Amino acid sequence: MNHYDLVVIGAGLGGCSLVASLEKLGYQGRVALVEAGRGPGGRTASRRSRTDPRWCINHGAPAIKLSESLPSAVDGLLEPLRNAGTLQPVVNHEVAIDANGQVVAIDPASPSTSQWWTGRPVMASVCEGLLGQSSNKLESHFGTRVRWLKRPADHWMLSDQSEGWQLKAKRLVLSGNLLAHPRSLAMLQWNDVPLRTAVPKGVDPELDAVLTTLEASASTVRWNLMLDLGDVNLQTPALPWQIGLNPDAQKRWGVERIVLHRQTDARLGLVVHGLHNGATIDPSTQPVLLESEEKRLEAVLPELLLHWPALRKALKSARSMGVMRWGAAQPLNHPVPSHLQWCHQSAVGFCGDWIEGPHFGTGEGAIRSGVALAERLTADS
Repeated sequence: MNHYDLVVIGAGLGGCSLVASLEKLGYQGRVALVEAGRGPGGRTASRRSRTDPRWCINHGAPAIKLSESLPSAVDGLLEPLRNAGTLQPVVNHEVAIDANGQVVAIDPASPSTSQWWTGRPVMASVCEGLLGQSSNKLESHFGTRVRWLKRPADHWMLSDQSEGWQLKAKRLVLSGNLLAHPRSLAMLQWNDVPLRTAVPKGVDPELDAVLTTLEASASTVRWNLMLDLGDVNLQTPALPWQIGLNPDAQKRWGVERIVLHRQTDARLGLVVHGLHNGATIDPSTQPVLLESEEKRLEAVLPELLLHWPALRKALKSARSMGVMRWGAAQPLNHPVPSHLQWCHQSAVGFCGDWIEGPHFGTGEGAIRSGVALAERLTADS
């Protein structure tokens, strides 16, 4: 069995920022990173085709907004990515659609102090770049979903569903909250919340407070349809990178936004971020919902793209790359207080966009939380 000083579950922005920050701070422990997906990215992941090596599309968050003035530790983490061209400012314009289908400006009365940044060649490259700052002490376990957590004595035991794969760690960090949130009961048809089972109520008051907060919290669900539009005219000047829908338009069409992603071979990818209608999602209902959402989103697209003839024309021969369900696309409420990011008694910590702060629910918030937790872990080691 593999023994580690620290195991981090989840390779999104929060987990990867934590790992990279630990490296910068000189953390000497042996670290393992465990991720259910095929690679890093989390909700900034990119879908790669198994049959077409040239195709890779940002099917989650297509970009992150970063404040003009970042804390020095956060800025120092991102500067190597900017220098390498892995993190680049978005230069194309974005627009919005109102409930009448008219194109309107994005918050014209509220100039933003933030800038959109995207990964190159894809968003997953940002997390890959963060992990690239780590040393050989980091061991990654991709394609592995942790199902069971146990805390005997003074260490953690992690295993998959079959318990054929196991890790042992002195300390544990969750960068996503699935293993600590009741949504796992319905979405994965588990009969327990793994972190709660590992540490029963009353053992650690700080952890109890975290789990109570998470029990009351909610997140948005998204059904993201991915399309290959082919070689849409590169000279078309009016194509935005993002077409947002204002609140009334979202209610009318059940869509949050449409994102365009130019491929390296000039093809154009399109992702529709569809809203959830409230239907129960579990392993038995998901296949039917995936099929129905794909048909629904394909049906509303021509109406939403009325002002972009080149895109409407490309829809006629578009190739669907499927639908991705995001079970927790963005946290909505009840953030975990920042002072509870590290529960010393149980040796478990938390990071991600669901941690309390002015950037709660954003990519910047996830990065900041990873940096903050790294500082606490290093000071506590």
